Amino acid sequence: MKLALTLSLAALVASCQSSGSTPELLPTLARSRAARDLGGYSLGRVGLLPLLGSVGDEAATLQAALGFELTRQMPFEVVTLDAADLAELRLDQPHARGRYTPQTILAIAHRFRLDGLIVGTVTHFEPFAPQSLGLGLELVAVDTGLVVWSSKIDIDMSEVRVHDALEAYQAARTAGGDTADDLSVLMLSPTSLMRFAASEMARTFEAN
Repeated sequence: MKLALTLSLAALVASCQSSGSTPELLPTLARSRAARDLGGYSLGRVGLLPLLGSVGDEAATLQAALGFELTRQMPFEVVTLDAADLAELRLDQPHARGRYTPQTILAIAHRFRLDGLIVGTVTHFEPFAPQSLGLGLELVAVDTGLVVWSSKIDIDMSEVRVHDALEAYQAARTAGGDTADDLSVLMLSPTSLMRFAASEMARTFEAN
């Protein structure tokens, strides 16, 4: 009888501990690659450049979401640079070319005293249900001009795996004391989609 009571109490305690534990995130939806010597680079201050590709009026919102999530995850200072910050530099029209040239990278890095630059490119964006977003990031080390880390994500809100990842993401945010929209709201909010995508990509750097 004592043994049965002890086992019952142990099961109850284990159940309480389990129910009070912080929800775990699912494996990230983003894919990434990192240079083998990434840890050897001194990256104390890194700039996040204005995004390339077409996002319409949401470009600033997406860049802000990336800046926020990258700052939370990455082991260096992230400096978000907008068009006004770069206006005084004679850039080679990166949006028209669809890329930043090495000369542009060096000029920006020198002007803002940066060790690296993060270049983001939007491949597609659908703000209406079912929402979708394709985004790529590349971290360029100023010392060598090489891409030392990159991440890509392709989110389609109609996919079950995306729904599962969103549920885990929202549960983890709520458990951590953060404000989180209801899942049905998130499915219709471009801003929430962008923050989720940014969080997923930032997590890949930690995994490296």
